[in-house]
Amino acid sequence: MPSTVYKGDLAEVAFSTEAGMKLEVGAIDGVTIAHAKSGEISTFTFGGAAGTTLSPLSRTTAPTPKYPRNILVGSQLVCTPGGSSQFDTADIAENGKIFTITGNNEHAGTGLTITVTPALTTGSVTLATGDAIEILPFRTPPMEVLNYVYSNDSTTAAEAVGTDQFLGLTSALTLPETKVDLKRFHVVGLGRDVSVQAPGKFITEGGSFEVAMHSARWLKYCLGQELIGTMIPPTDPTSSTLLHAATNVGDSYLDLNKAVNFDATGSPSPLTVGDYVYILDTTEVDIVSDHEPDAGTWDGDDFTGYFDKAQAHEMRRIVALEALAVGSRVWLNQPLDHPHAASTTLNFYRYQATNLADYGNPLLDETTKNITRPVYHLLYSKATLPSFSLEVSQRRRDIDSDEGTADGGSGDSKELTRVFRGCKVSDFTLTTDNDAALRLSVNFNSALCYTDTGRLEASNPGSRYSAHRMFDDTADSKVKRYISGIGNGTQKPFMFYNGNIDVAGVNVAQVLNFTLTGQTGMQSFYAINGTPTTDAETDQVPFGGSRNVHSMIEGQTTYEMSMEIIVDDPLFYHKMRTATEFTPAGGNQIVLAFEKNGSGATREKLTILIDDYYIVEAPMEIPEDKGPVKSTLKIMPKAIKVISRDTILQY
Repeated sequence: MPSTVYKGDLAEVAFSTEAGMKLEVGAIDGVTIAHAKSGEISTFTFGGAAGTTLSPLSRTTAPTPKYPRNILVGSQLVCTPGGSSQFDTADIAENGKIFTITGNNEHAGTGLTITVTPALTTGSVTLATGDAIEILPFRTPPMEVLNYVYSNDSTTAAEAVGTDQFLGLTSALTLPETKVDLKRFHVVGLGRDVSVQAPGKFITEGGSFEVAMHSARWLKYCLGQELIGTMIPPTDPTSSTLLHAATNVGDSYLDLNKAVNFDATGSPSPLTVGDYVYILDTTEVDIVSDHEPDAGTWDGDDFTGYFDKAQAHEMRRIVALEALAVGSRVWLNQPLDHPHAASTTLNFYRYQATNLADYGNPLLDETTKNITRPVYHLLYSKATLPSFSLEVSQRRRDIDSDEGTADGGSGDSKELTRVFRGCKVSDFTLTTDNDAALRLSVNFNSALCYTDTGRLEASNPGSRYSAHRMFDDTADSKVKRYISGIGNGTQKPFMFYNGNIDVAGVNVAQVLNFTLTGQTGMQSFYAINGTPTTDAETDQVPFGGSRNVHSMIEGQTTYEMSMEIIVDDPLFYHKMRTATEFTPAGGNQIVLAFEKNGSGATREKLTILIDDYYIVEAPMEIPEDKGPVKSTLKIMPKAIKVISRDTILQY
């Protein structure tokens, strides 16, 4: 039967940003962390009493992890000391020491262990209050607290991470499948055949997909940075919540000065996992790096004009939380891009079907396409690109792995789940023509791949990981669809007839097509980083991740644009032949604006702004068929900015 083999319609794909996790003694109520070492391996063991189920180490009788078994293998970890630290000074982050995680496992009834290499200099100690181990963001997917179920029995376990976001309107996806770089050696005196073969590095490159753009979301991962415009606050008595302590760039948590309740009609609703925090920081930050910022500040919603600065408004999703002696700590699904001072105002949002003003969530009218409380995103390129995790599951029956018969039976779904971690975009192409949707093609590479190996376990084999099935459970309601980035009424792509194009102050009415390409300069590096592990068939990440990419580093960015037009004016030819530099003055911007159909005033919109560029080609050849003269302009921008309006609280 066709349903007993893997097919394309029985595959599921979802993604998420990556985020670190700081596990601090005293900041997670009742949790202790003990350190011990054996040879080249150090082990951190978590203990303590029962506590909240929403914390990163929720527990009943002992701290329970909210990460699937060994999904942290290959992630990196640093140690930060408290006031009376038990860490040896040689091991702390400020002295440059970084450790690689070789395993994370739960031991039934006795808590969680995380193993790292090389071994710490620190001896066998219980860490003091304030001591912390911090898992770094790259290669670390955000945790999923609410739907996570641990069990020693793989058929009972329902492990997962927070990869619950809609990839986009894509019909094809090429995965960065793992390839083994096999080394082959001929030996003198042993004939002509290969004598020795030894595996070398693991390569997980070559991922790609094309989406018909229903939102600007993927341009964030192509450019790198995201700021949020001015948001309408919810009707909330605790909307004036303040940041209790200052944060740094790269932090993945916030400390609040008090507990938060939404002033919901009927009864207050406490802040919970899955809600969003909006950092209302009015500090102006530079969003350009190619020149001194001298062109004003983005006002938070306009789609035209020149600006080189914006206010540091950031939006993050809450993945875990813990009560503190003063207020609470919330863990975030993506590190912060900007520092924020203590006492910065915080607002909170939640997608909700009723009492919308109480929770502040945006909503699209499916008739008029008008957005109530729209979200404005500013996307631009700066120092870094965010990494993301891509979850892919394949099955041979259209059922969840825990709904079929026992492993190997005729009704078994034979689910295969993989999470490609540490993914970054290498290049992209944005294009449309006069008969198509706005399309974005993305090429990306991955650092390593986690595989659910529960079906290889000796007893009760089965799928340990609970894969996200986008429209069967993850986004099977109106509210969940908004959360996943595919809200009702928002699924239509931007079409060519939705667009307007201005070049150097001229509205180009006869554009046949355009293509904008970008290179991120991404490079992958393998490090001499021996990991003393014992290889096993059940390893979710083979060889402790030591044979995979160690780091992926952004390089120089380049952009290029081509635009085919029917010529009715010699303007562009004159500008090209005199090598005119178009700078942010005198209406010289290139503006690519797309707005979806509808009668509402605040419909979904996407605008690309190019301030500084040259036109380097503008051919004016006579066509052989005596038809209209066409010219393909070649434009070289220095940088691009994107402003979008939609219902997605965070890209």
